[in-house]
This record gives sequence, structure tokens and C-alpha cells, in this order.
Amino acid sequence: MSTPTCPCCSQTLLRHISAKGIYWFCPACYQEMPTLITEVLARRNRELLTLKV
Repeated sequence: MSTPTCPCCSQTLLRHISAKGIYWFCPACYQEMPTLITEVLARRNRELLTLKV
């Protein structure tokens, strides 16, 4: 399994857990990077909800 890297600087990302959920953190950019699967599922759920209305 490959280690995720920052899309901005290619630094290795660190996995963090907070009250908001799981996310990746870049120590070089000092930025939170959301997990891709979380973003994909959230978008899919929003699309499904708009279809049901």
C-alpha cells in the first residue's frame, strides 16, 4: 500500500482524527487534506438526495 502524498508539495501526508472525522495533514504545507473517499461519498449522497426530491 502506498503512502499518500500532498497534491501541492508531494510531502508524505499524516493521518489525523478529530471531531470532524478522519483527514490527512501535510506537515510541510500545514494544511488539512480531506480523505478522497469521504469527499466522493459525500458528493454521491448529495446527488442521490437531489434525485429523490
